[in-house]
Amino acid sequence: MFNEEIQLIKQNIYDLLHNTRINKKSYLFILIGLFFTYFVSNAIINTLSLQYVEMYFVRYIFKMLGLTLVIELCRRRLHDFGSSGKWLYLWLIISCSIYGYYMYDLFVVDGLNIVFFEEILLIEVGIIFIPTLFLYLLPSNQGENQYGDSTVQLISNTECIGYSNNKLVLENKNGLLEYIWDIYGRQSFCFKGRAKRVEALLGIGAFGMVISLIVNFISMIFMIKDMTRIEIPEPILIGIFYVLYFYIILSILTLCIRRLHDSLYSGIWVILLLVPYLNIFIIYRIFLKSSWDINSFKDIS
Repeated sequence: MFNEEIQLIKQNIYDLLHNTRINKKSYLFILIGLFFTYFVSNAIINTLSLQYVEMYFVRYIFKMLGLTLVIELCRRRLHDFGSSGKWLYLWLIISCSIYGYYMYDLFVVDGLNIVFFEEILLIEVGIIFIPTLFLYLLPSNQGENQYGDSTVQLISNTECIGYSNNKLVLENKNGLLEYIWDIYGRQSFCFKGRAKRVEALLGIGAFGMVISLIVNFISMIFMIKDMTRIEIPEPILIGIFYVLYFYIILSILTLCIRRLHDSLYSGIWVILLLVPYLNIFIIYRIFLKSSWDINSFKDIS
């Protein structure tokens, strides 16, 4: 199993390096995710910077990571349009000039205050994020071009495989409950196999409901204990809660791994869900990417 995951992750890395295109839908989803992460992280770090000056430098490390990913995303969008990513150099020169000018004016202000950070954020939105939205309007260059093909995934330099346009439909005859039982019951410890988008959406969507059932179950035991005066040590009840809680977390983890398999990605990528910015790409693969189709396998040599 582990060898298969390693082989798959090698194929994924090859595709990321050689198939440098991204379609409009994927671009918009990941871009919005990056924006959201950037704004939330800025709000947290800026607040902490008022008390801890060191956090101000953390902010710039976090910012550079986000900017690097935005530039790479824009490069792939230009490639999908059929244009060279070198046009981004012009945008960077103009943006850096504007940013440097305003930063010089802001830094002459003594001390750090919330207005300082708000003005910087507005400048960054104007010169970085707003222009990237216009790239969404560029039409996709249909089919393959010199930068690859956004509709397939490269397996090697001679082979590729495409994706099916499967819709979000319930395929189980027994409906929602059958899906939920598969996710939180039969396949809780299953790291192999595949899971469709509808399963991922239902599984994550039902997470809150399942946790509520566990909490209500434990509360009911506490109530019965008080009514019957049965001696049940509280540490045991708390232990039961945490066992059930981690069981649910494991079920979600295995579901995400199977969904990554279904999008032709290694389950090892699930680790990136813990990494800010990079987790947006994995969320996209889990919830939006279609299932790979064995019938679309073709030789490109």
